[in-house]
Amino acid sequence: MTKSIDLSDNISANAKKLCAESEKNEAKENPSKAVALLEEALADSPRSITVITKLSQAYRRSGSTGKAIKLLENALADNSSCTRLEHLLAGAYSDRKWGKKAIAQYTKCIDSSDIYPELVQDFSEFMLDSGEHDALISKLCELAEKSANPFEPDIAAMCMAMLYSAMGDCVTNGVKTELTADYLSGYLAKYPCAANKDFFIRTIKNLSETPNDISIKSFSDKLIKTMAAAVPAILSDNRFLNAVADFESSLILFGNDVTELTLLAMRTAKLKFASPDDDKDNLRYLVFDAKMTIVDVLRKGSVDTEKFSEKYPYLWTLISDFVLGASNTKDLKNFAREEIYGDLKNASPRLMKILEENINPDGFAALKKFLDACADAVKGVKSSKISPNSPCPCGSGKKYKKCCGLK
Repeated sequence: MTKSIDLSDNISANAKKLCAESEKNEAKENPSKAVALLEEALADSPRSITVITKLSQAYRRSGSTGKAIKLLENALADNSSCTRLEHLLAGAYSDRKWGKKAIAQYTKCIDSSDIYPELVQDFSEFMLDSGEHDALISKLCELAEKSANPFEPDIAAMCMAMLYSAMGDCVTNGVKTELTADYLSGYLAKYPCAANKDFFIRTIKNLSETPNDISIKSFSDKLIKTMAAAVPAILSDNRFLNAVADFESSLILFGNDVTELTLLAMRTAKLKFASPDDDKDNLRYLVFDAKMTIVDVLRKGSVDTEKFSEKYPYLWTLISDFVLGASNTKDLKNFAREEIYGDLKNASPRLMKILEENINPDGFAALKKFLDACADAVKGVKSSKISPNSPCPCGSGKKYKKCCGLK
């Protein structure tokens, strides 16, 4: 078994240009124009795998599955061993609800020597949708073994993720399976080379990108515990924690479990693991908004933290201090001022503009008054040295190093 390699192509410069233009039209949600451009590219470069791939995908997106099937079947008459095209054909058969043909085509792909993660994922999701749990589990176990010697982490990680996804799906659909949550433990005992951070991170990331019901939790919890036992340092690795946060967020979204608590948790995680390209000003506003919503809910009653912490344990760690603090305080107004307004100290002019545009005038005036008071208090002692452990001059009651002294 090998990883997928780049295929040779016969594409002209003009066809490349047409493909690029088609992508722009797809981005502008103009599928008919994108298809027309790609059909022109195909006329220019009829044997180009790149063009055939893009056009078949464009046909499927536009609902012309029959055209996609005809294009791919004709192309495979000349490229019978091209797994990428066979994979696309399997997907097109699936779109057309031709189950037997799709299974046969997917099986041909998965039994080839050119295996790659996207193929394993699409095959797995199709087999689960078709109720072919036993056949899928058997094939995934076989692939996981093959990808262990020599170790191919990309493929092994997708196989592992899909196996655990299959366990959850078996529970959801009342399907019996001998596969257990200890599968990874046995795999690591047999293949110690797999006990590494990258493999674990990829596995959890793959799980987050696959639709899973909350019934997977008993299996995924065991999966994460096994990883932590094998490589304890992973629990302090932000890449792993980000993957776990994404996975729990995916459970929330798939289960349509969007509440005041889950919204705060997802936004907090997004801000915590923000990339340089993310809009941090907008994320800070969204977290502020979610926290204010929690305070409003607590003014009227309470929030169910027990179920949340059981279902989404990692996301709970990100918001537990705030939620429990807000739930237990006797002065919500003061708590909001110190714990929520305090998050916005040193706000950029752009963030202040976002706040002004999105909260009511009275709320913004109160927020600005608090932030101005904090800034004035710090200015008043600017000439003096403030001990990091001294009370912050803004009056929050926190140590300076934990408040306005934060860089």
